[in-house]
Amino acid sequence: MLRDHDWKLKYTPDDGDLVSLFYVPALEEAERYDRLTGYFNAYALALAARGIEGLVRNAGRMRLVVGCTLNPPEIEAIERGEALRKQVELRLADAPLSPPDAQAGEALELLAWMIAKGHLEVKVAVPCDHQGKPIQNNAIFHEKSGVIEDRTGEKIAWTGSLNETAAGWRTNWESINVSVSWRDGDRVDAEERNFARIWAGKYKRVIVLDVPDAVRRDMLRFLPEDDALPTRLQGQEHQFERAEEAEQPPPEAKEESDPRAEAWAFIRAAPTQPNGGDQVGEATSAVTPWPHQVRAFERLYHHWPPRLLIADEVGLGKTIQAGMLLRQAWLAGKAKRILVLAPKAVLRQWQVELREKFNLNWPIYDQGQLSWHPSPAMQGQHQRDISASEWHQEKAVIASSHLMRRRDRAGALLEAEPWDLVVLDEAHHARRHSPGSARNEDRPNALLDLMRNLNQRTAGLVLLTATPMQVHPVEVWDLLNLLGLPTEWTMSAFLDFFEDVEHPNPSGMAMDRMATLFQAVEREYGAVSAAEAMRTMKLSRLKASKILRALRDPASIPRRQLETAERQNALALMRLHTPIRHLVSRHTRELLRRYFRAGKLPTSIAERDVKDRFINLSA
Repeated sequence: MLRDHDWKLKYTPDDGDLVSLFYVPALEEAERYDRLTGYFNAYALALAARGIEGLVRNAGRMRLVVGCTLNPPEIEAIERGEALRKQVELRLADAPLSPPDAQAGEALELLAWMIAKGHLEVKVAVPCDHQGKPIQNNAIFHEKSGVIEDRTGEKIAWTGSLNETAAGWRTNWESINVSVSWRDGDRVDAEERNFARIWAGKYKRVIVLDVPDAVRRDMLRFLPEDDALPTRLQGQEHQFERAEEAEQPPPEAKEESDPRAEAWAFIRAAPTQPNGGDQVGEATSAVTPWPHQVRAFERLYHHWPPRLLIADEVGLGKTIQAGMLLRQAWLAGKAKRILVLAPKAVLRQWQVELREKFNLNWPIYDQGQLSWHPSPAMQGQHQRDISASEWHQEKAVIASSHLMRRRDRAGALLEAEPWDLVVLDEAHHARRHSPGSARNEDRPNALLDLMRNLNQRTAGLVLLTATPMQVHPVEVWDLLNLLGLPTEWTMSAFLDFFEDVEHPNPSGMAMDRMATLFQAVEREYGAVSAAEAMRTMKLSRLKASKILRALRDPASIPRRQLETAERQNALALMRLHTPIRHLVSRHTRELLRRYFRAGKLPTSIAERDVKDRFINLSA
């Protein structure tokens, strides 16, 4: 374990080889490794792979963020409205990985094998300015740091000056500074929060994207042939096999050559594998989801970590959508710490739903106890006393949002280890006092205050409510702000936008305000293509391009030159492309009726005919 080592605060070349002194012994204990590195090239990736064999033998997982600096042609293409993701793909594909020596080649082979086996996820970081626009040439993502966690939950974090070049690796004077969770908890937490925010794309000055498919294929071409182990794992087959067997049931628990056991072992490992592993959770659940539930799940899972408000009408299965996500993320190891917050009255309902539909027997924390759903496997041990300062050490737990918002409980929760995923049911209870008062005075209630703080302690956040707005639109802004709005979409800007955009003939100043917010949406979520504008607005390419250019122009003159019909189309386009489109999933009963008419649902959706009746209670 990490605690068994006497880690120094600082390592330099005078101490000896940094790989053998630090990386190898640390990663020998690791189950999780989060790493930030500066360049997407062979040397940088080889550096990131130092000592990583130990992590693989432990069946651990690694998340890696690498930098990408765009050239002027890519920047110009983005300014013309081309998608940032496409330009990043072209930039990286233009310089395919080419290991300069055998050592770097072996490192790439190991990383490719880890990707193929589900041990490694990679994202790309693009530096940008304070407005979220990518910067060209002279800007690099230059942070070098890492967080390593062992199976007991202890962690070490390191930062260093190491340059990802041949000289930096082999000849420069470089050092790393180390912090440990049992002695420097605040520093380790700070590094972990920093990585989580970068991984989730929450910083203003850097855009983080999944590795494009073409670049992933470029990495996978280094895979060893014939499904062999990478060179750096060869000769250690027995150690690696033991690590794989540790995740399987013990031999005595299954019959020799039992095909059912082999099938379940395959299913158990499948969620961590590429090419279809994201469907195992659904396929092995005791529920057949409706089409809109599958769409919501894919939206959540394929944009990890998820940040979404599910606002379906009552009865459309928001819990099913969340359960599909929880099961798949848990099986795949994407989420190892999960917290479900719900009103106390529905805690048992949540537990039963997860147990019966998704085979997740997670405990409820209440009245000083963790209580699992009784089952034969629990052998009568389905309750355990636990203190208020320790319950959150459970890897997955269901707790009362009413209890957690109390000041004494909120403090303990906010000091707990960060979560990979938090789900808040009945999220509309997180609201401010007197919404709609003069200038919407920001006085959050206890639950909203808790969620604002807890938001910094979780990578993923899913909010569930059929009624995000109870009294005033500011309540919607409060919930979306938890998920991460573009900086320009302040409370007042949000409220003004939805007033301005409904005006039949907004002023030039209002058009400028709305255009600024439209530009912020494009920077945050990607540019609207001319083809999409043509399709949704039923416009010619010439008209669609003219409107998009006017909305993107920092000057107001092109917008004032729009004809009346063009202004109406511009308003419709801006109304369609707001943060709500990207942060809210909303389905109605009418959608399900259309699914039924199209043959996508086997049963019809009941019609509601509500009538008021007068009853004389005095008779």
